[in-house]
Amino acid sequence: MLTRTPRTPLVGVVLTMLAMLTALLPAASVQADPSAALSVQQSVTRYQAQARAVTNNRREAHDLVKLRRGKCVQRFARRQASWMARHETMKHQDLGPILRRCNLRSVGENVAYGYPTGRAVVRAWMHSKGHRANILNPGYRLLGMAMRRSDNGTPYAAQVFGRR
Repeated sequence: MLTRTPRTPLVGVVLTMLAMLTALLPAASVQADPSAALSVQQSVTRYQAQARAVTNNRREAHDLVKLRRGKCVQRFARRQASWMARHETMKHQDLGPILRRCNLRSVGENVAYGYPTGRAVVRAWMHSKGHRANILNPGYRLLGMAMRRSDNGTPYAAQVFGRR
């Protein structure tokens, strides 16, 4: 009588080999790096502060008053930069709601994308007739400045100007 030893199913062999290979690989960490999130926020804060400072420097060079931060216009700038980054497209928002909700007499907006620093984006705006006119508008007193990055890291920036 011929007896056979049972064969190990192919699936079992493959699983055994995978287990052996996995044991040889270094363990990968899946914990989020909290300093990375902080670094991203610091980058956004630095970009916005730089753009605000350069904007006010340009105004001072033209004997205009510095623009103050305005909570309401800041909210609209943040919302617009976030929208553009999320949709990876640049566009102006409807300024009517800003006039009404922020109780303003006049409002303006600058938008851009792809500029790596706050200084670079303001420099570009200053080389554009319409954007320059917003920055140097003697009637404006308030400034909201925001930058957000798209999923691929592209910076999208929005400035909202206003006067009560």
